Amino acid sequence: MIIADWNETKRRKATRRLTAFLAASTLMTVLGTIAHADPVASKPFHIPAQSLPSALALFGRQAGLQVSIPAELVEGKTSHAVDGTMVPAQSLEQILSGTGLTFRIDGRVVTLSKASSAIMLGPVRVGGTADRGSPYPSDPYALAVNPAMTVGSKTPASQREIPQSVVVVTQSQIQEQSMKTLNDVMRYAPGVTVGQDDSERTTFYSRGFPISAWMIDGLPTTQNLSSIAPNLAMYDRVEILKGPDGFMNGFGSEGGAVNLVHKRAPDRLDIKAQAYAGTYDNFGGILDVGGPLNKAKTVRARIVGNIQSQDLMWNSSWRQDKQIYGTIEWDVTRTTSFRAGAGYSYTAQKAEWTGVPAYSTPVNGKYALVNLPRSAYIGAPWNHDVYPSTTVFGEIDQKIGKEWTAKLAYNYLDTQDSILNGQVSSTVDKATGAATLGDTKWHQRDIQHSVDLFANGPIHLFNRAHQLTIGYMFQHENYRGINYYCGPNDSPSGNTWCNRSGSIYSSFPEPSFDGPVSDETTINTQHSIYGNLKVVITKKLKIVGGARATWFDTKFVPSARNYWQDVPSHHKVSGKVTPYAGIIYDFEKHHSLYASYTTIFNSQTARDYKGDILPPLEGEQYEIGVKGSYFDGKLNTGLALFQLTEKNRPINDPRYPAGSGYSLPQGKARSRGVETTISGNISPNWNVYGGYTYTDAQYLDSSTNANGVVFSTIAPKHIVKLYTNYRLVGVMPRLTVGAGLYVSSGLHAQDSSGYFMRQPTYETIDFRLSYKIIDKLVMSMNITNAFDKHYFSSIEGGAFYGDPRHILFTLRYGQ
Repeated sequence: MIIADWNETKRRKATRRLTAFLAASTLMTVLGTIAHADPVASKPFHIPAQSLPSALALFGRQAGLQVSIPAELVEGKTSHAVDGTMVPAQSLEQILSGTGLTFRIDGRVVTLSKASSAIMLGPVRVGGTADRGSPYPSDPYALAVNPAMTVGSKTPASQREIPQSVVVVTQSQIQEQSMKTLNDVMRYAPGVTVGQDDSERTTFYSRGFPISAWMIDGLPTTQNLSSIAPNLAMYDRVEILKGPDGFMNGFGSEGGAVNLVHKRAPDRLDIKAQAYAGTYDNFGGILDVGGPLNKAKTVRARIVGNIQSQDLMWNSSWRQDKQIYGTIEWDVTRTTSFRAGAGYSYTAQKAEWTGVPAYSTPVNGKYALVNLPRSAYIGAPWNHDVYPSTTVFGEIDQKIGKEWTAKLAYNYLDTQDSILNGQVSSTVDKATGAATLGDTKWHQRDIQHSVDLFANGPIHLFNRAHQLTIGYMFQHENYRGINYYCGPNDSPSGNTWCNRSGSIYSSFPEPSFDGPVSDETTINTQHSIYGNLKVVITKKLKIVGGARATWFDTKFVPSARNYWQDVPSHHKVSGKVTPYAGIIYDFEKHHSLYASYTTIFNSQTARDYKGDILPPLEGEQYEIGVKGSYFDGKLNTGLALFQLTEKNRPINDPRYPAGSGYSLPQGKARSRGVETTISGNISPNWNVYGGYTYTDAQYLDSSTNANGVVFSTIAPKHIVKLYTNYRLVGVMPRLTVGAGLYVSSGLHAQDSSGYFMRQPTYETIDFRLSYKIIDKLVMSMNITNAFDKHYFSSIEGGAFYGDPRHILFTLRYGQ
């Protein structure tokens, strides 16, 4: 085990990366110079209030569009002033506000007409740009900043139509904050905390409970030990639901659900590219090309490639990411459409595995961490981890009659990891640096298949259209884990774990791992039928009710290479119903009150000392709140109060050594709290995202010997997350400035002996500057943790430092 020297030879020369970055930058500059106008791309508009014909002529020049101006429609009318960066449709909406006119954009041509008396919210009419199923079919700008969501709903719905707390992190926010992986998204998502299980694998928490339900385009998958946070290059946005989601995911994950939405194939040629370079030798780029494959635009495709290489915060550590993604869409007939795609990602790294160790002797009941620089690498020089992942998906949409639709969707997910690691596996003697040093080698593979078939449409009753969804879902998971142990030649006294005594300042060779092998497989199969009905009582009052019946079968199958002599096990759940209910009251044009009730029932794989599977996790959540929507959907807000209870939480059985795998049902726990959120645009030049969360999570069952003790060492009581971006109107209209704030109250962790570790309250601040060089070509600089705050972002699975200050320069072409 060594603490590596900062001057150790790096795997990649910074000069070669810089050359590649400059070459990509030059190429994108040339592309931007020859770019033509895009009718839905954001542009700077500076149009004073004046006669309507003059304003429309100036709009046409600034937008690069041809405007047909019938004299009989515009004569004698005046326009409103427009000043800001926005899509042409939004600019034209402001110009025509109050004139009684509407418009349509077809390609590069704008046509004006008289507005119908039925048009109440403005004159926008844009042809060929709306996302299918969007609640904002006439406003692509609102669609971009607050898109329709499918998390918590099988069909696209606005946030006000979902009676639970939800958050969406859009493509624009991902670009503005230079988010690269799902970990970045979850760090900035309101109400979510990121727990570090080891150097690479993370667990997300909401309301004090883990978020174990992942979805890809609405199809449930499972987060497990081989899962790492995926790169975002193939995804358009991330949707997050807080609290249990039994309706969508069967056995509802307590903390919530995360839905990753794949990028779609556009119906016009669209070229996007990024090149970036920053501190810690962070270099990379993305190429994203899509468009129609035939003249009728009934066949469309998109392909995305991503590559990144960077050094990590620890000396001599590094990480490389590669990803390729492609999708194709085909409008088979006017009522039938088909979509398919596939993606492959590969991550390799050398990283510290277990974080900063603690000294073995607590002082005043508190552990002290080994006093080392944040950059110190505590690991073996031969550490190497690999994470390949493959996904394949397909779906068929079919219209049934005039109002009903049906969808059949399939998703295949194959995640793997191969781990070779040496790490500190105990506390450290303060005087000598002596500790137990452990070697680890394993391979895990998780293969999942998901199928979803559902139909959705209105039921007309009592002069109202009520919405019904019925469906069937199938999931199958095959998870295999292989562990390799040391033989007697590599481990004193034949210790098969490869544990050996040593110093964290010493070095030792890589063992041969020629000892026994543990090879075990877990097979999970789940069938579900579900239904959901939204009943429209009045125009303002809606009641949502639903239920899901689930059949679950899990098998644990050790192979002949069964070092631990584990016994096979088989567990079934038949027809377990998880109900769901909610009510939504639109008491005012911009605001809705809601209340909801959801249940938790999660079959466990943890076993007790007899080999029996623990009883299922069970619980329920009550939530009430108010949601707001302003500026035709461009700005959303939310306020929620929640109470979530759960019983049978697993903990390690203290009667047996750590690592035995034996667990006990922990008892009853409760989480109460408040969440506030805001997302979208306060003005055309000013957007804001963030929120405040208060969480009070405690044990409630005396069987845990912790009655009234806070159980959530991951989730702090108070979290503030805020990010804002503003274009300097009238001063430097091509320049945009941004800033982010993250504030967390203290974290604590406590072992079975009552000794604890604490991270006090901390805050980090981010900054951003961007400059529009020419249309569609933007240079930006992002500074995260600008004041280089030293803090531990996670202390539960190990003490892991939060990221140090990073500076990243990005040249982006395309909108």
